[in-house]
Amino acid sequence: MKIYKLKNLDKKEIKKIAEELKNGKIAIYPTDTIYGIGTNAFCLSGVKKIYKLKCRTDKKPLPVLVDNISKIKKIVKKIPTGAEKLAKKFWPGALTLVFETNELGSMLTGGKKNIAVRIPAHKVLLSIIKEMACPLIGTSANISGKKVCRCLSDLDKKILKNVDMIIDGGVVKLEKPSTVLDVSKFPYIVRREGCISKKEIEKFMKI
Repeated sequence: MKIYKLKNLDKKEIKKIAEELKNGKIAIYPTDTIYGIGTNAFCLSGVKKIYKLKCRTDKKPLPVLVDNISKIKKIVKKIPTGAEKLAKKFWPGALTLVFETNELGSMLTGGKKNIAVRIPAHKVLLSIIKEMACPLIGTSANISGKKVCRCLSDLDKKILKNVDMIIDGGVVKLEKPSTVLDVSKFPYIVRREGCISKKEIEKFMKI
C-alpha cells in the first residue's frame, strides 16, 4: 500500500495515481467534505471490492465524482433546467445530484435507473479525476451505516488494510457529507441533508 501526502503531490504523482485508479486500483482520498474511497467507476472488480469493504448492498448504487458537467451528460438521460441552475450555483461543491441514467450510465449502477453525481470542490482531487478521464467512485470511506470519516484515524482498519493507495490530506474542512438531491423527477427530493441545507436549496429554487 502506497501512502501519499496531499501537500507534497506533484504532477507526476497525480498522473501515477490517476493511471492506477483508471486501471482498477482502489484509493482512499480526501474530498472537500469527507474522506472517500474509490476506483474507476467502470471497473467492475474494483467496484465489487468497495462494496465488500464497506459491507454495503449492491442494491444501492455507488455515487461517482467527475471534474466537469460535460462528463455527466455522457451518463445521464438529461439534465433538467432546474438541476443545471443548481449545478451552476453549487458546483464544484457539497451537492450531490441524482439523475436518471442513460444506457452508458446504467453500466455504472448495475442496471439501476438512477445515478448520484458530484463535482467536488477539491483542486487536487479534480486534477486526478481529469487525468483519469473517467468517473471516480465517490462513496464515503466508512463501513456502511457507520460515522463518516474526516481524517485517516477515523477509518476502519479493515478498510485501511485492503486498499492500494491512501492520500493523506489531514483533517477535511467540512464536518458533514454532501447534500443529496434527487432531480430525476419533479418535484425534486432531498434524499440526505448534509453541508447544504434544505432551506438553502429551496430558497435558491424560488429565485
